[in-house]
Parts: sequence; structure tokens; C-alpha cells
Amino acid sequence: MSKKAKSEVADNSADTVMDGVLSENQAKLNKLNSSIQAAYERRRKIITDSKLYTYDKLSQLYGGAEGQALLDAVTAEHMLIGKLTDSGMSYADIEGLVDSSDGADNKSGNVSNNGSADDEFVGQTSFFGDNSYKD
Repeated sequence: MSKKAKSEVADNSADTVMDGVLSENQAKLNKLNSSIQAAYERRRKIITDSKLYTYDKLSQLYGGAEGQALLDAVTAEHMLIGKLTDSGMSYADIEGLVDSSDGADNKSGNVSNNGSADDEFVGQTSFFGDNSYKD
């Protein structure tokens, strides 16, 4: 066998070995990619389940509101809390307001009478007294 033939055989052997290593590595990469895809799919499912759970809990907290009504209620509450914290109230102070709101009508003297025409105005604020703009 000539030197040229021997070098071609050696090159072919090296190519065969390299092809084997490369194909093994490619198989490992393919397996890893499929594992990553499966993990991403599980992650997506967990995130979706968490969002649905949160939505259901918020809906229960806001009296069964759904869709845009729920979004509007949560947004309004978020904005109100933002205004209160901007005015210097702490979250503990705000929580105290929420806890004390159950008896707020009785403390302010607004005792509701059952079945009256005023029931539709419960929760509205009225200001009576001197008009500071009056001349």
C-alpha cells in the first residue's frame, strides 16, 4: 500500500470516528431539546393554571364579577390604594379602614331603614353645610 493510500484510509477512519461522535452528540442535543420543550410546556400549563386560579379567587372576592367588570373593579381599587399611599397612608392604615368599614354607617349616624327609598343612595357621599363659594 502506498503512503497516499494509507493516509486516505487513516483519513476515512478519522471521519468515521468523528461522524460517530458527532451523531452521538446530535442525538444528545435532540434529546435535550425535547426535554426543554416538555419543560416549557409544563411551565406554560402551571402558569395558566395559576392565572385561572387567581382569576377565580378575585371573582369570588368581587362578588362574582367577571370579564371587564372584574378588571374595572380591581383597577379602581388599585388606583384608590395608590392615591391613599401617595397621600401618606401606610398599608396598615388602609387595612384599618377596610376592617372598620363594616360598622362605618352606624358610627357616622347613617342608620339605614329597611326598604326605604334612600336604599339606592347607600354609599354615596353628601355634603351639607355652608357653601364656601356663596357670596
